[in-house]
Amino acid sequence: MDATSAKAKPIKALWLTSSYPRSKHDSASVFLRYFAEALAAQNINLQILSPDHSDVEVAYQPNKISSHRFRYFFPRGYQKLAYGSGILPNLQTQPWLLIQVPFFIVAMFISASWRVIVDRPTLIHAHWIFPVGTVAVLIGKLFKIPVLVTAHGGDAFAMQGSLLGAIKRWTIKNSAAWTSNTKATAQAVGLDLPQPQIIPMGIDYKKFASGNSQALRNPNKPQKTILLFVGRLVEKKGVADLLAAVAGLSNDILDRIELWIIGDGAERDRLKALAIEYRIDDKVVFYGRLPNESLPDYYAAADIFIAPSIVDVNGDTEGQGVILLEAMASGTAVISTRTGGISEVIEHGKTGLLVDAAKPVQLTSALEQVISEKGLRTTYSEAGKIAARVYDWENIAIKVCAVYDKTSKISHL
Repeated sequence: MDATSAKAKPIKALWLTSSYPRSKHDSASVFLRYFAEALAAQNINLQILSPDHSDVEVAYQPNKISSHRFRYFFPRGYQKLAYGSGILPNLQTQPWLLIQVPFFIVAMFISASWRVIVDRPTLIHAHWIFPVGTVAVLIGKLFKIPVLVTAHGGDAFAMQGSLLGAIKRWTIKNSAAWTSNTKATAQAVGLDLPQPQIIPMGIDYKKFASGNSQALRNPNKPQKTILLFVGRLVEKKGVADLLAAVAGLSNDILDRIELWIIGDGAERDRLKALAIEYRIDDKVVFYGRLPNESLPDYYAAADIFIAPSIVDVNGDTEGQGVILLEAMASGTAVISTRTGGISEVIEHGKTGLLVDAAKPVQLTSALEQVISEKGLRTTYSEAGKIAARVYDWENIAIKVCAVYDKTSKISHL
């Protein structure tokens, strides 16, 4: 189905998700907002149901998108399970939040059921397999509505215990269809399950290709080589390895670089302490969380973007690495690790460099190479921009419209 046929027959989709931007400038799962806007442009009518939070504000939504929130704990300010560093990291740092899990699941089930009764959607699209996909499948069976489940990465790689693994497999087997952002994510769910359609998450290519590289540079200061990291400050992002790698650079290179870290999360204080311990705190700038719309200028100002992802204690890792695509669209050379689905985004030696995960010495060597060879940065920059273009949200939305059309015609068992 192409864009024209999608517009000829509008589909009403109910999205269920455990995270969605709480305000216009919120970065929490902001890719889902862009995803929703791209589908709305293809004439898909969307109702989005996501967890409530004390930071939720009434935000502008374009035509054909309505955002709803479900409250799962009282008082409202105690709703801490979702957002922040993410559900799993939140549970690790605040074990008492386990109390909220059953309330979260029941509240989502009740709220989603009500949305089905009120809105009568054509299909339900669940983002993440558990618990969202499981709840969606139960509702689909109850109301005989086809359910599409999308695996984003963390839901596939983490929570591999026998019980949760069995629940995830049941969820996939009982959905009408499922998609995965990469082959690696799909394989982590299970090789013997029905094969998903691989549809990566996208980017606003024009937005990230139009950053102002001079907006953040001071022309009156000696120009440093800017290294950049953007993402949540949680274990699986591997920022501790990045700091160790930078500390391993020669003094000559250290004098010529600056590391910008954009993002927030449970590990922020520890990472700041590590920068001091490694004696590179004068080389590192922690910007905290920034609005997504300001990121193109930071990408454009940077010379090298690094995503040093690892596998964390829960087995979680990077399903795709959308942030790498944003950097590539911005014309920034990228370095990342061979983990999760990243190698499906970065072609080693052509669109960037890949090193083994949790190997700071290898990362140091890669940094030294790309910092020292400006021509290499240019090569990766030019190839990366070309590779990133195909991930523009319009292209992704057209593929998803085709899946919606096919899924909506499946009789729910």
